[in-house]
Amino acid sequence: MRYLHRAALLSERVGDRRFRQRIGIGRTLFLVLRSIADAGDVSPSQQEIADLLSLTKGAVSRHVETARRRGWLAVTTSSASRREHALTLTPAGQSLVKDGLAVQREYERLGGKHMTDAAMATTIQTLKTMCELLETEERQ
Repeated sequence: MRYLHRAALLSERVGDRRFRQRIGIGRTLFLVLRSIADAGDVSPSQQEIADLLSLTKGAVSRHVETARRRGWLAVTTSSASRREHALTLTPAGQSLVKDGLAVQREYERLGGKHMTDAAMATTIQTLKTMCELLETEERQ
């Protein structure tokens, strides 16, 4: 668990630095925008994004507001509920996500340079299982 914690912290720091240097935004804001892009035609709620990224709803709200102010995100009232917002990337937001995906691919290749495909697949499966176990524990 110590190495998992350390890897998560280092990943966040290095990733945040790379995203800021290359596209001018932090990694977490990129992940919020990417979550919206990945959702396709069905706009995710801010709570769904918070759950997906293990953020608070307040943190997601702040990122959504920043993205709206900078012209990367359109926020409208959801057709499903007046209490929820529909989040849609603008063309500028779509372009930013595209640039961010290139940064993310480059960032993810760091491990590939030092690990075999089999080792990488095992690592991914192990981390996925750890996340599932810890999420179950957290809900109890």
